[in-house]
Amino acid sequence: MSSNHLQNGLETAKLVWSRIPNGEDGESEGIGLLSSGGGGNGVDSLDYEVIENYAYREEQALRGKLYVGYYVVVKWFFALLIGIGTAFAAVFINISVENFAGWKFALTFNIIQKSYFAGFLVYILINLVLVFSSVYIVTHFSPAAAGSGIPEIKGYLNGVDIPGILLFRTLIGKIFGSIGSVGGGLALGKEGPLVHTGACIASLLGQGGSTKYHLSSRWLQVFKSDRDRRDLVTCGCAAGVAAAFRAPVGGVLFALEEVTSWWRSQLMWRVFFTSAIVAVVVRTAMGWCRSGKCGHFGSGGFIIWDISDGQEDYSFEELLPMAVIGVIGGLLGAMFNQLTLYMTYWRRNYLHKKGNRVKIIEACLISLITSTVSFGLPLLRKCSPCPEADPDSGIECPKPPGMYGNYVNFYCSKDNEYNDLATIFFNTQDDAIRNLFSAKTIHEYTAQSLLTFLVVHFFHLACCIGS
Repeated sequence: MSSNHLQNGLETAKLVWSRIPNGEDGESEGIGLLSSGGGGNGVDSLDYEVIENYAYREEQALRGKLYVGYYVVVKWFFALLIGIGTAFAAVFINISVENFAGWKFALTFNIIQKSYFAGFLVYILINLVLVFSSVYIVTHFSPAAAGSGIPEIKGYLNGVDIPGILLFRTLIGKIFGSIGSVGGGLALGKEGPLVHTGACIASLLGQGGSTKYHLSSRWLQVFKSDRDRRDLVTCGCAAGVAAAFRAPVGGVLFALEEVTSWWRSQLMWRVFFTSAIVAVVVRTAMGWCRSGKCGHFGSGGFIIWDISDGQEDYSFEELLPMAVIGVIGGLLGAMFNQLTLYMTYWRRNYLHKKGNRVKIIEACLISLITSTVSFGLPLLRKCSPCPEADPDSGIECPKPPGMYGNYVNFYCSKDNEYNDLATIFFNTQDDAIRNLFSAKTIHEYTAQSLLTFLVVHFFHLACCIGS
């Protein structure tokens, strides 16, 4: 073989098998097959299966049973840390969003009592500041934190490693970007960001931390293979769903059915353990916040599907309306997917090619339109008299000036009236859903207000996805 052939072979080997550095952070994203470029900035294709040849089995035999036991214990310990870390991140995000929204609504309602226009300006300004801070953090500090994060994590767990999606700065950008965008009133949820957050926490633990920010530890650098890191990220994804909905079983099903193609029975138990830890930590934090130590936290942003004191069974006559609702939901979902596909294509090919400044202007413009619509539409609805209050419900009608929740008095002429459309708009999304599912406020909203909110929120959400 000539020297030229040997040199070409070495260059090819360097191109195909390499450890991709993450640029500034000095953190490796894993070992795998490069699919674009030889400079280490392309997308990496990971092979998660361990080649169990003679050399591998001999190496495992030399480690001994004590090391194998230690290895298993560390895996479960990391699952515990992932659950605790994701739960604390979720609690921090929810407390921050609830407090920002609470301060915003309280200040706006207090100013409305004196001047409607001044309250309108304050409301728009607060939303603009929160949204601007969110989009600035993402565009200038952590571009990989843009979007929900679920598609990128799905790709990683199925062998496609995009550089930057699991870095420490991505984690920070995801947390504070979610706080600004959700607290600023955009029609965005916390499920996707929490899934990405849990995956980042798991990946950072698996590689021993971040070397750039001097947050690394040698004793955490136990897992070297991509398969072990994939298992940890899977636990992080399940923890994110469990934190968003306080549903540990839902987190396991999400990880099993939605995000990963590699699955083992041993992994299922660790995933469930991680999700259960999240549920325990979140419930403990919610109990602590109910004592009034979390500001405007109120009921918190976790209890979305806890429906109590409602109808325990259904009748045969309800099956047809349920079927009709299912058909309508399917049609709306198909239309929504097609609309977001067009919006994403337009943004990617025309708008976002013009740089970060255009992205910031776009997000601020959406915030401005959203604030104007949510502030102006309730004025078109007439105020309704408060229903007879149930002394056991704990719900005041209307809420005192400067407060938000059920039965919001939004510029009503009488003290015993409320605006049902403002009750939906002037709440966090979690509180709005909780109000809609409340069995004790069955006649709170009119059909016109619900239909108005459906149309507005549908197109608002389609505009926000991918912005």
